[in-house]
Amino acid sequence: MKEQHWTLILDFDSTVVQVESLDILAEISLKDHPEKASRISQIKSLTHQGMSGEITFQDSLQKRLALLEGKKKHVVELSQSLVQSISHSFNNNLDWIKSHAKHIQIFSGGFREAIFPCADLLGIPQNHIHANDFIYSESGNIVGVDEDNPFSRSGGKVFHAKLMELAGEIVMVGDGNTDAEMKLLGNHVNFLAFTENIKRTTVIEKADKVVESFDDVIRFLDKMV
Repeated sequence: MKEQHWTLILDFDSTVVQVESLDILAEISLKDHPEKASRISQIKSLTHQGMSGEITFQDSLQKRLALLEGKKKHVVELSQSLVQSISHSFNNNLDWIKSHAKHIQIFSGGFREAIFPCADLLGIPQNHIHANDFIYSESGNIVGVDEDNPFSRSGGKVFHAKLMELAGEIVMVGDGNTDAEMKLLGNHVNFLAFTENIKRTTVIEKADKVVESFDDVIRFLDKMV
């Protein structure tokens, strides 16, 4: 295996971690809200629609944020929770991930500050984390997302990858439609649909290969020349 000839790009939600970050943030921020059950149900539905490509990612994101009523303190709690939700096969391959971290990037429609603690645990440098950024009010309320950030919209992962001008083969691992979009970059991209946590039929149909765990990802990379 010639490591210098590939870059591994990982999705975060339902890939590196077992959960969808905004779903967990909703459970935290709406804990005492009278409409908790209804709003969480709506948020999970919007997550599914966005990940399956039924609606645009930006539409899914904006509608979920409007339902959250989140605060900065909730995001801190979320980041601590996510560390306990790292996917089993990632935990089982910590040594491999740490030893190859310089070749690994995380591309996520999730939020940078919530991802950092998990990335630190995996040994992935913080400058390899490419994700969204919350906008807060002076009182610490989430009032939106940085819309200048390409990860806030459909096609954002492709756009950012072009800016990075990554050399060699790219292996994209994820569970969502925005991950499958990476194939638009060209034939040097392999998209692996990650199904350890969730299986999305519309995403699997677009994959070069289905991987049930991170062990399968390692085996795929081992076969690359």
